[in-house]
Parts: sequence; structure tokens; C-alpha cells
Amino acid sequence: MKKFFTLLTALFCLTTIGNAQDKILGGDLSLVPAYEAAGDVWLDANGNAINTTYTDGMITFMRDVAKWNTIRVRLMVDPTQDADPATCQDLTYVKKLGKRIKDAGMNFLLDIFYSDTWTDVSQQWIPYSWGYSRTTATDVLATKVKSYTTEVLNELTTFGAKPDFIQLGNEVSYSMLWDSAAGGNKTVNWFVTSGSYSAQETKIKRFASLLKAAKEGVDASNAAGAKIILHCERTVSATGCYNFYNWVNQAGFTDYDIIGLSYYPFWHGNMSSLKNTLATLQNAFPTKEIHIVETGYFNNSGVDPTKLDYNTSSTWPFSAQGQAAFLTDLANTLSTYNNVKGLYYWQPEECGNGADTEGTSRVMSGWDNRGFWELSWKSGNHAIIGAASITAMQKFISEEPPTPTETDITDQFGNMGFENGDAQETIVWTINFDQSWGTIWPVAKNEWHSPLTSGNWLFQSWVSKGNTLAAGNILYQSKDNMPAGTYTITAIVHTDYNGIYLFANNATKIVPTTTTWGTAYQVSVETTLTEPGTLTFGLTLPTAPTTTGEINLYADNFTVKQATSTGIRSLTPNPSPKGEGSDYWYTLDGRKVSNGQLSKGIYINNGKKIVVK
Repeated sequence: MKKFFTLLTALFCLTTIGNAQDKILGGDLSLVPAYEAAGDVWLDANGNAINTTYTDGMITFMRDVAKWNTIRVRLMVDPTQDADPATCQDLTYVKKLGKRIKDAGMNFLLDIFYSDTWTDVSQQWIPYSWGYSRTTATDVLATKVKSYTTEVLNELTTFGAKPDFIQLGNEVSYSMLWDSAAGGNKTVNWFVTSGSYSAQETKIKRFASLLKAAKEGVDASNAAGAKIILHCERTVSATGCYNFYNWVNQAGFTDYDIIGLSYYPFWHGNMSSLKNTLATLQNAFPTKEIHIVETGYFNNSGVDPTKLDYNTSSTWPFSAQGQAAFLTDLANTLSTYNNVKGLYYWQPEECGNGADTEGTSRVMSGWDNRGFWELSWKSGNHAIIGAASITAMQKFISEEPPTPTETDITDQFGNMGFENGDAQETIVWTINFDQSWGTIWPVAKNEWHSPLTSGNWLFQSWVSKGNTLAAGNILYQSKDNMPAGTYTITAIVHTDYNGIYLFANNATKIVPTTTTWGTAYQVSVETTLTEPGTLTFGLTLPTAPTTTGEINLYADNFTVKQATSTGIRSLTPNPSPKGEGSDYWYTLDGRKVSNGQLSKGIYINNGKKIVVK
């Protein structure tokens, strides 16, 4: 019999819900003035014109109706260098919008792009007017970063638009200020989070120097004291995000307050990927707040799923209703992590292109299909279609904890279930090795299946003749704060090389070899944690290959099982007005203990499993 429970532990989700007053709810409204200038009018749920019905139009609508307390705005050095009409946020534009935000009594998040155009992991170009390129010395570029930061913040503050939060660069997962746009060579100064620190140390230290200069610029300005956000969009990979923040720390930049993440499920994977990343970052950097500074979802079915990294339409349809369902699930998920304090929606004001011409009133060159209002090629009135989405976001700042459902019961590995027997409970995790490759193997994903696999696939790897592979891990996962217990790791592997092992911490089990194509073997290894700790597992090559010939390796269907002895088949909660804080606690063997006698371990309280750490 398969039964699902809510596992309330710091490992998988944190049950203590943060005070709503400590949380940030908001979004990026950088295009509001552009739409207003183009003649666009947003309508509220009653058909009223938001532009004139509310004190300051969209700004105070979001404050009063959406219950937002913070608005994010991007700043570019000279956006006229970019032909995209949505790239228009120069300092004059941002000063006026920032003052409106502050006058409304809201927090202002300034996102400094340090570029003339959009910046993300595909482009981070030095502003044209700075006159620098990829060969500019780091200290020269850092001096400019510092002075520019101080100048813009002083001008904003003097104008009445003092930022409360400052984001140093936008989606700088692979560093920033790589080169001039004319040169456009990113490889000289960028680093990638799937590599290693030692191989990219010079580039990472360059990036850290620029971040230090930016923070020094903040400290030297009239906006000193604003909270600093460091923004990474590698949310699909817990390892990638961990590497980014760990490497920046290692390179000497630690003076920031908030880990800022982008999370778009169609680019970053389902909610399990997000949970994996949040759990990893929260455990690794417990003193940092975590904010989702960008998120969004499609509001109509006109989106081509073949152009997306992940087709999530079966989970959340591409519609206004699907958008609201996504935001409901997201708000509920985020509310289970103590360190997650902020949620921002990106560009909800999108309502079309602003005009039916290519003239100066054009706001967007195309549609992103992720706003809360109807889309139109022409300026005019736009009915709201995202009212339910606005309400869904408010769940994040609600004092009421979310009600878990079976779809919520996932952990940092993937889907998780409990198989309950008469005398033993087995917790089974299905592993998603989306990252964590070793550095010694060329790896390529492939839809290979052996007769033993269930249709899921992981990866293929091969090495041609003359290889010079060293010993080391081929792929692996490390999970911190795992509860004490015995773990069995199982995988299905095909290899023709006698020397590859499945490992879990210090335990190893050699993988049987076969030269028959398509044949694989199931192999398992067992390790025990006597107290809560780290579990590291995967495939490894303890010694360098003894052959210069081709090596084949295919692996699939990784699982981790934790078995704990229990005499409980079912438990009827004792009624108590004290709820989960009551004295009705049980060990897994059914022994009743009082609240005051609890030590480290797993207990059952009111029918729920709780880890006491």
C-alpha cells in the first residue's frame, strides 16, 4: 500500500511560516510610464480605468488592490544604444518612476544593469559611453563601476527616489561587463557555474572585484544602507546556484544581503527543481535572505511549447487560469522556507505593443504573453485577465500556512512517497541528476533504455581511444542535513569497463560489466549515517583507466531509499487544543514522550512526522 504523508522537516521544507510583515511582495513595473505615454489604459475588475481611478494609476493599484509593498525598476546607462523600444529606462525615466513609488509609500528596488541594453546570461555588455572593452584592466573598470553607482544613487536620492533595495547587475550568473557590445566576445571574461573554481579563478575574481566596487559605490552614496541583492538565474540547477554564490564568497565578495533568483518554470523546470535549489541555498547560506526577484507565467495558449526548455502546460495550462494556478503553487511553496522573504512578478503591466505602428509610441516589439491584462496591437483600454493571479500572489504574505496536497509532497531530489508496511517504513526518492557532473568525463544526455529501465533516462558517456582520463567522480549529488539512518542507493548501469563504482559516502560497489549492447545491471550500495549529516552518492572512477580504448557508460533510474524501523501502521491523532505544540509526541516505535523530553530525532505529533534537530 502506498501512502503519502506530510514530512515536516528542515531538510525538505520548513514549517515555520515567516511573519507576513517581514515579507516583500511586488514586481517589476519598468514599462508603466512607456505604456501611459503610448495611451494605454488598464481596467480593473470593475471596468474602471486604473490610470485615473487610483491616486497614481498602476502604482497605487498594485499597492491597494494587489497588496504589493515593493516595486522593482531596471536602470540602463544609455538605452538609446538599443533599438528595442522596451529598452528605455535611462536615469531620467527611472528618477520619475522611482519618485512615484516612494511617494506612494512603497519600497523601491533599483536594478542596475551596468549596460546600455538588456543583460542576462547571454549578454553583459559594457556601456558604449564608458569606452572600455574586454581588455580593460579590472581596476580601471572597477573604478568606473564605483563612481557610476555613486552618481546615479545620489541623483536618485536628491530627486526623492532613494532606493530601499539595490540589485548589483541583472542575472549575472556568468559575471558581468564582459566586453563592449561592438566586440561582443563573452568568453574572455565570463565563467560558467557548471565548471570548477580553480579553472575559472581569474574570471571569478574579476567579477568579485566589480561587485566590491559597486558596493563601495553604494556605501559612498546617499543611499548607503540599502539592502544589496546579488542576482542569479541558474535556478534550474541547485549545484549551479550553489557554485555561483560559493565562488563569489570564495573570491572575496560577501557584502550583500539577499540572494536574488529568477524562476520561470518553462526555463527553470518544475517546482521540484525550485525546491532543490531553495533547500540547497538556505542550508548553505543561512544568513542570507532569498528573494524570487523575477517570475512569470503565460496567460494564453498562443505560446509554442517547442520553443521552451520545459513544456509545463500539462501542470499549469497556458492561460489566465493556469497562470493563477502556477502562482498559487509558487506562493505556497515559497512560504515553507524561512529564508525566502521576497516574491516579485516580472512585467505584469504588459498589455500589448502600445500602438499599431512602428513609431515612437511603440512600447514592445513583441509580446511576452505573461502580463495580467488583455493584449492588443493598438493602444487603448485593456481588460484585466489576471485578477486571480493577483490574488494568488497574496498567499505568499498570508499569515495562514499553506495546506499541503499530494502534489506538494516533494523533496529536493524529486517525487517522494512513503511505502508503508507492517513493521517498516521505506522512504524512496527518485533522483534527478540535472547537474553535478564530474570534470573528467564528456557527458551527453541520450534516450537510451536497457530492458531494466522504466523509460526514464539519465545520460550516456563514452571516451574514444587515446583517452587520458584521471580518477574522480563521473557524476554525483551531495545533500546536506539528511536524517540519521541507513540509505540504499540503486542505479541501472551499462558499462564495458571494469573499474566503475556506484558509491555512497565511503561505501562503494563495483558495477558489473557487459559488452552486450542494451544490457545493463542493477547495482546497489548501502551506507549509514549515525547522526544527521551529508549524503554524497553517484558513480565514480577510483583509479585512472588502464585502457586507451573506447569506454562505454550508460546510467539510469537512480533511487535513494531510507529504511527506518517502526511498529506504527497508522496513528490516530490525540485531540488537543494545543495543536502541533501539544504534549502528544511519539517515537517511531510508538513510545509516547512529553514535549520536554524531546531530543534529536524523528517524532510523530498529531499524525505528522517532525524532525527535531
